[in-house]
Amino acid sequence: MQKSILAFLSFSTVILLSCSLLGKYSEVEYHNLVIESVKEASLAIEDTAVIYNGTLPDVVTEQVEVDTSEMQAAYDDAAAALEDTEELLTLEAQNIEQQNAVRTELETYRTAAALYLESYEAMLTYYEDGTYKTDLTQVKPLDEAMYINYTTFTAANNDLMEIMNGFVKAGEEG
Repeated sequence: MQKSILAFLSFSTVILLSCSLLGKYSEVEYHNLVIESVKEASLAIEDTAVIYNGTLPDVVTEQVEVDTSEMQAAYDDAAAALEDTEELLTLEAQNIEQQNAVRTELETYRTAAALYLESYEAMLTYYEDGTYKTDLTQVKPLDEAMYINYTTFTAANNDLMEIMNGFVKAGEEG
């Protein structure tokens, strides 16, 4: 009789534990979902910088013709990919410490990415509407703002990856 009660209690505990974890991702599942979306956004943002550097000449003059179509397409892709990362803030992990740490770093990552994309959009508008042909004074400040914001974004991306990988490594060791 005691064995059957003990077995029932053990089974009930497993069922209750399973029910409380429904909808929550294991450390590895959570890691993979976040990494997949962040990787897509990071690659799209990196593409904006590559296309920017490949599109603009080293020296911009009033006579230069700047085709912004590739830069605009890269911006649109990056903005959409960044928007997709917002849903990551609602994912629930079984490891609440992992979830809280990742959410904090993800917020920083998203803010840094948004600031970079804002500076990229300002640059894009400057060239797209031809303002550079009448006012070259903004070339350097726009370029510098983009560089600073991209550097900040890269640091936030690296910090997020470090936090993410720290939980997976700790899970593998434990």
